[in-house]
Amino acid sequence: MANTERLYRIERLIRQKGVVGMAALMAELEVSRATLKRDLEYLRSRLGAPIEYDAAANGYRFGKACAGPRHELPGLWFDDAELYALLMAHRLLAGLDDGGLLARHLQPLLARIHELLGSSDGSAAGAALNQRVRVLGTMSRPVPSRHFQRVAEALLTRRRLHLRYHTRARRESGERDVSPQRLVHHRGTWYLDAWCHRAEGLRRFALDAIEDAALLERAAQELPLAEVEAAMDAGYGVFGGQRRERRWALLR
Repeated sequence: MANTERLYRIERLIRQKGVVGMAALMAELEVSRATLKRDLEYLRSRLGAPIEYDAAANGYRFGKACAGPRHELPGLWFDDAELYALLMAHRLLAGLDDGGLLARHLQPLLARIHELLGSSDGSAAGAALNQRVRVLGTMSRPVPSRHFQRVAEALLTRRRLHLRYHTRARRESGERDVSPQRLVHHRGTWYLDAWCHRAEGLRRFALDAIEDAALLERAAQELPLAEVEAAMDAGYGVFGGQRRERRWALLR
């Protein structure tokens, strides 16, 4: 049984029965006394579970600290295999994050995964991934973190952005309001596909060419993603057109 599953079952058993003895917990979880004590200590010290030993009842129960707001363990649980998969995903994302845009947001998650796996296993797994998994990327254009955060927030909250944007082809800067539709990472560069309200059409904006970005209160104009893909994918070298009928010709 995985560590996280055991913690959840300890919590559930004590809630259901009120008081549960050491022997009953060991039998239910199929673990040793030492392992059970470590799990109980983890629940108390790391997850704040008010579990205490009741000598009169010869078992573990929730203490008076639970009389106030109801104690709950985190609602999202992963087994060991899922945690290792998350470590792999983190490593792959790190390979695309040369500029460090995502690193400081992902680091707390990485630390939490290592903590759930256990310090020794987590450190060993992280070291093995760093040594044996390599993502080869192209040179990337640096993007100011504040711009990336504003764009991501506007995209996820479905709000408009006011941009001051440098158009390299014309070597000039201009201002416009846009409705973000999607973020695309292509060949080392982050792009924002958005509806430009000044041009009244879909446009592509390189995040490294954004000089300033301000989040507006007005809701973004919604477009079907299929429409965005049909209009923008070809610019990234993705062909999404209809398959044409094959015809044959005889050359004489």
